[in-house]
Amino acid sequence: MDLSAILGLVLGALIGMAFAWLQLQALRRNELLEQQKEVPGWLKQVPGSMGRVAFLLMAFVLAQILFPVANVVWMAAGVAVAYAIPFILRLRDKYRRKE
Repeated sequence: MDLSAILGLVLGALIGMAFAWLQLQALRRNELLEQQKEVPGWLKQVPGSMGRVAFLLMAFVLAQILFPVANVVWMAAGVAVAYAIPFILRLRDKYRRKE
């Protein structure tokens, strides 16, 4: 693995972890609202989700501007893995509680 691949993987992992954290915070907030029987309509949820997607895209662009040698494919792989891990762990815990 060359330096550009490692840099892309690390940057992607950082972006993916930040995006996963934002998504999990929104999920917790919506779960609390569900428990309080104050479920917001989908129109109220759209601006928040669009803001998180905009953050993801801006983070990609900023990473490419600041680190032009970073490999984009490895960056995408880093995002995918770092983003998926917290949700996989959450699903595993959820199914273990049901058993």
